[in-house]
Amino acid sequence: MDPTAVKKWLDSVMGASNVTGALLIDSQTGLCLGARGKATEDDATYIAVASRAALDVKGVGAVAYKDSKVILQKGGSGVLVAVYKEKDLLGESPDEM
Repeated sequence: MDPTAVKKWLDSVMGASNVTGALLIDSQTGLCLGARGKATEDDATYIAVASRAALDVKGVGAVAYKDSKVILQKGGSGVLVAVYKEKDLLGESPDEM
């Protein structure tokens, strides 16, 4: 994955409303490809494992972690996207965020 594209994506996501962190993970290995804000490289393995139970058939889901709601989406290329949002938004579905 292009490091410049990862940096640009992380920067753009962090500018969104109520986002406190962003993480890109190789879903096969659990390795962190990039992290910003509240999200850290150390979170990648936990989020990758948690995503196995949290993702629906479309590859979308959410978990509560670090006082945040983490919205998950797995892409066709095997990259898992995790966006940390304020926990007070727990009542909203991932499509509403």
